[in-house]
Amino acid sequence: MPDSPRHSVVSEGIDAGILGGLVVAVWFLILDSIAGHPFRTPSVLGQVVLLGESRPTMQLVFGGIVLYTAFHFLVFAVLGVVLAGLVHLGVRDPVSRYALVPVFLAFEVMFYGILEALSEGTHELFPFWAVITANTLAAVAMGYFFWSRHPDLRRSIRETPLGDAPTR
Repeated sequence: MPDSPRHSVVSEGIDAGILGGLVVAVWFLILDSIAGHPFRTPSVLGQVVLLGESRPTMQLVFGGIVLYTAFHFLVFAVLGVVLAGLVHLGVRDPVSRYALVPVFLAFEVMFYGILEALSEGTHELFPFWAVITANTLAAVAMGYFFWSRHPDLRRSIRETPLGDAPTR
């Protein structure tokens, strides 16, 4: 039932995106709090990504926090809708599930690459391990969300695992 309200690509994708965005936000809030600087991550990212600062201040910039938080959840919502579309397609066409692997890999490294391109100052603030961990946690949460909501996907994967030719 891809068009039913329960399995709407848009609403389901937005839900999954908000979940993934929340996981990443909480992860960096924990890291920031351990370092003694809660909310530094969205402040710095807001300054660099949205306010165009090449050398962000380490002081909290409220506007940067608010703008980046909104931007962060918007990007995750769009990603969630794309993934929901791929999941819905993957139920009907097992070959299309291969698209999930490169999307996952691009998701893993895209954010880090954008940070490197925008500012040298973000390299020390966002070590590669922290970004990869955040993105992996978000991918697992979003994947579990889709997995739990789509018994047809689970059945399709059991019937035709990746690497097998569809028998239908």
